[in-house]
Amino acid sequence: MKFKGFWYDSLIICLIAGISAAFIAMTVFVEPRLAIAECIAFLIVCVIVVYRAVTAKNRYKRFIIKTSKKLDFTDQKVLSAFPFPVAVCDGKGYIKWCSDLFFNEISCGEITQTDKIEKFANGMDIDSIMHSEETCVSVDGRYYSVYPVPYQSGGDAYCGLYFLDNTRLKKTEIEYHNTLPYAVMIEMDNLDDSRNDFRDSEKTEIRSQVEAAMDNWSESYDSFLKKIGDDRYLIITEKKNINRMIEDKFSVLETVRGYEYKGKKTGVTLSIGVSSGDNIKSCEKKSRKALEMALGRGGDQVAIRTQDGYDYIGGVSKSAEKRNKVKSRIVGSTLAELMKSSSNVILMGHSFTDLDAIGAAVGLVCAAQSFDIPVFIATDRKKTLAGTLIEKLDSENMGDIIINQEYALELMTKKTLLIVVDTHIESFVEFPKLYEKAETRVIIDHHRRAVTDIENALIFHHDPGASSTCEMVTELLQYINPEIEISSTVAEALLAGIMLDTKDFVIGTGVRTFEAAAFLKDKNADTVKVKRLFANTLEMNKQRTAVISSAESFMKCAIAIADFTSKDIRVISAQAADELLKVNNIKASFVMFENAGAVNISARSFGEINVQVIMESLGGGGHQTMAACQLKGYDMRKARAALENAIKDFFENK
Repeated sequence: MKFKGFWYDSLIICLIAGISAAFIAMTVFVEPRLAIAECIAFLIVCVIVVYRAVTAKNRYKRFIIKTSKKLDFTDQKVLSAFPFPVAVCDGKGYIKWCSDLFFNEISCGEITQTDKIEKFANGMDIDSIMHSEETCVSVDGRYYSVYPVPYQSGGDAYCGLYFLDNTRLKKTEIEYHNTLPYAVMIEMDNLDDSRNDFRDSEKTEIRSQVEAAMDNWSESYDSFLKKIGDDRYLIITEKKNINRMIEDKFSVLETVRGYEYKGKKTGVTLSIGVSSGDNIKSCEKKSRKALEMALGRGGDQVAIRTQDGYDYIGGVSKSAEKRNKVKSRIVGSTLAELMKSSSNVILMGHSFTDLDAIGAAVGLVCAAQSFDIPVFIATDRKKTLAGTLIEKLDSENMGDIIINQEYALELMTKKTLLIVVDTHIESFVEFPKLYEKAETRVIIDHHRRAVTDIENALIFHHDPGASSTCEMVTELLQYINPEIEISSTVAEALLAGIMLDTKDFVIGTGVRTFEAAAFLKDKNADTVKVKRLFANTLEMNKQRTAVISSAESFMKCAIAIADFTSKDIRVISAQAADELLKVNNIKASFVMFENAGAVNISARSFGEINVQVIMESLGGGGHQTMAACQLKGYDMRKARAALENAIKDFFENK
């Protein structure tokens, strides 16, 4: 047995003794008589040290015996005879008595008069142990369940602690959790869409090389990979392997993303869905849903299903544009049938509707009117950010299609078709009561998919590769009714939405974006009139300049604060965020402003920094290049600190 109480008590004495010896050695040459006196004192100190070393354990045992005699809660012999470790602590957690088993197994023969029970209970103090029926602790690779028995003795509070060894059960439990089944669903993105300069034989070779990389990766985690369809694969594995994959941040994403064929970037990426379940069938089903989340957020990432929702890894690439218009044709024809079978159609966007939401709604108004179906747009004129477009509709005798929530609720019947545009998150819709009352719902949106998506929509048309909802609606119009007549006003409304979300065709554009713009231009959309929809007052321009002037650089991001009030604060902040992207070495911009008792953040980027991920960490959302959030209960200083931490976390986890 080891006993280290002496070394703690006598450390200072030993230090003094050493100093004394050195001092004696120097004194011999100066004053021999004084040196003799010092030698005597030094010997006395040595005797004391030796005596304490010999008697330390006996003194501590006498202390334990003396203390245990005061304990009247049970017979000490009975406690000592228990086949499991027992300890008695006072109200402050100091160990007053312990059995031999506790001394040998729990303290490993090392215990002092000043030791508290938390030293042997993984840091848990006596109060925490006493307020729990059972406390699990681990000591030297063994697991114990600690059961407290509080009592009073001589007016003092004590607690008896019983350590029951359940190592075998605990290890079985750990092994059970480590071997829980997990399904990993993988889809290979972009191989057929990213490049046209690869021949079919080369694409086959590329696919084979990517599959080999995935196979080697899965094998390194003691898992097996099985191809289950065109560019889709399934891995069945265990939780312990998933934990290792997460620690490694699913390195296969980077491996495939950086793969080159004959010196050319292939553009191939992977989307991965991960989930556990009660059985293999449940795992596979939930992993498919997780894969849908990964694809809905733009692909090139992992969506891991958890009890609280989803965790994401990756997502650094831009959303891939899908050139296959088959889905748009199917959605268009289905939507046409729904319109024809409805008594009326009501369109609604997100709260604080913008040009993309109202523009898309105007396009669908045109589609419904081509079937002579009554159609309306429900929005709040006082809170919309598309005021210039609504004023244009009013001036051209189309303002009667804009209605408020109360009138929309009156028009709502069982046969009403509600179409939600530019959002797929239930909590973001402009009028929740209208959404709840509708029985038939259609969702059309381009933002990356969120956990709180609307699941009970009859049609969920979602394309994160599209630049805007207006682009998606423009494409749908050609399939909803091929003979549709689109006025220049409708064409300009749709083109305004596309220009808003692409920053005048700079961000997030693809082949389909320019095809949609060309189609609208062919329908007599006047780009000069569209540009006027973005016009600001002189006062708004001055306020926007003030916001830009307040910007500060932080980790290649610009953070600005709008410290004034204005009815156009949202428009001003969004435009200021756009302008800040024009500054050299700025990869993303964030403009903060206070409104309605909360701090709002408008975020923009060119795509290199995923502002959606940053805003999601603060409870918001959006798109890779355009996102926002609202921090309720925050002041500006606290909100800025939260934003900076979110930016730091993004770069650390990138």
